[in-house]
Amino acid sequence: MSILRNYSGFILDLDGVIYLGNQLVPHSKKYVERINQLGMKYVFVTNDCRLSALQYSQKLRNFGIPCTKEQIITPLSVLLDKLTNKSSRKTPGVLAFTSKKVRRGLKSNKDIKILDPEKDYKSAQIVLVAGSQDFNYMDLMYACLAIQNGATFYATSKDYTFPSNYGHLVPGTGAIVAAIEKATGANAINLGKPSKTIFDIAVKFLGLKRSKILMIGDNIQTDIYGSKLSRIDSALVLTGKNRIKDLKNVKFKPKFVLKNLKEVFDSKNS
Repeated sequence: MSILRNYSGFILDLDGVIYLGNQLVPHSKKYVERINQLGMKYVFVTNDCRLSALQYSQKLRNFGIPCTKEQIITPLSVLLDKLTNKSSRKTPGVLAFTSKKVRRGLKSNKDIKILDPEKDYKSAQIVLVAGSQDFNYMDLMYACLAIQNGATFYATSKDYTFPSNYGHLVPGTGAIVAAIEKATGANAINLGKPSKTIFDIAVKFLGLKRSKILMIGDNIQTDIYGSKLSRIDSALVLTGKNRIKDLKNVKFKPKFVLKNLKEVFDSKNS
């Protein structure tokens, strides 16, 4: 109980921490059930925008993990927060290179207007790149043309890879973003981790002092580095992307290193 005794709230990554693809990571369900039983606060923060907040909460509930859609924060939460807080009343036109499910959800949002890439690339104010397995050369071309015409370039993540149940890392949103950046010379604004903004939204949701919050993630460059930028303690769990040897080449270190979430309850991590 040593780690739990020091914190009142948790920010949890999903892929590599709670599940890998459609398989639960060992001990993850019991961990979330336990902190829920103890009345502790928790929120899930993921850079993966292939599903909406509602769909992620449904996926977790199907695993038997207690979760509401309000407990899911994605980079799209950051974008919508930015747009709703802008002084301009004009609805921005967006080229959204996302999954079909997320695109449908964005179309229902009154704060943005989803455009057709072929017809509207010249008038787009925003190019949004999120997780999309259907991204192709024509998408790449229209994204680049829109940016060269002055559109602001947003990315939900700059992760080149993410863990999968194939036993290896697979290409992530960052791989697509890198191609667009290389072709245009533009630098994408990262809406996801390690951006401080997405952590600020999580902290606001938890309603706790930063000193009472622990981030648990599997990615050193996003989860651990983002926690450092946001002045939040972190734990690297070795069930996803990174291994303990990967810490040798980074200046920022997590406060804890865990083999799995079972070790949250193990006093040797104090």
